Amino acid sequence: MGGGAGPRMEEALGKSPQQSILNVLRIACAEALRQPDFGDRLQGIKQRFYVRDFDGIFLEPANLPVYTAQYVPRRALCYYDLFCRPELQAILRARPTVYCLGAGAGSELLGITAASCHALETGGGSGRPLTIHSQDYADWSAILQSLESAVRYKWSITEDLVSYAFSVGNLLEMEAEMEAHIGGAQLVTAMFVFNELFADKGNAIKFVKTLVAHMRPGSHFLLVDSAGSFSSVSVAGKEYMSYMFFDSLRQFFEPVISEDSSWFRHARALNYPLPVENMRYFVRLYRRK
Repeated sequence: MGGGAGPRMEEALGKSPQQSILNVLRIACAEALRQPDFGDRLQGIKQRFYVRDFDGIFLEPANLPVYTAQYVPRRALCYYDLFCRPELQAILRARPTVYCLGAGAGSELLGITAASCHALETGGGSGRPLTIHSQDYADWSAILQSLESAVRYKWSITEDLVSYAFSVGNLLEMEAEMEAHIGGAQLVTAMFVFNELFADKGNAIKFVKTLVAHMRPGSHFLLVDSAGSFSSVSVAGKEYMSYMFFDSLRQFFEPVISEDSSWFRHARALNYPLPVENMRYFVRLYRRK
């Protein structure tokens, strides 16, 4: 890319990148936010979360736009803040392929794209775009297409700078195609997905083994989830935080960022139709040895 592309990208976020991210969401979620039954459907989603009925939420297509409008704002803002850290900016500058597990709702697409507006200005021309590949077990393609269209419109993101992909697959029944995506990525992310899918010890260990087997040396794995007890896994009657699986595998994973508890607090006076909450999370960035 030429030298002029970088400043233009960064300026696209304006004086308040957080507000700019929410503006993109307002465009992409405009139809959902106008639905007369939005409140009732959201209440149903919350009730299903309480009983951990994830299929009841995500396999009902009518729930997906409501979920994105409600839950993506805080996570997209948090992920933008996270990917602005120097360690992750360095990865983005290389224009990697980022394989985002459980990312159908679009938080990763928005947060990483916004952060790339800072990284790519000094990234030089690698001859390839940054690729953000979102994976999920439900079909979020319509939601992600709306977000991509809004991102390209508001931030002038061209396909030679950032490309997007989406695929459907079940992390609990990993297929060869998903293993190949893990092996082909320079960064694999599991953000607010490990806890929901791997509360069972056996599934958690199987997933960890898959990462060890297929991640390339020098690639990175980013694990982010709630810093509370909700992220614990029961092993032999004892509760362990999910990141302990990876912390114990130092022969395979070198810690780059290791924080047991971080707060993301959004800027004041943000304009969005729904309340935007702060988040407390843990973060681990590992380099595959």
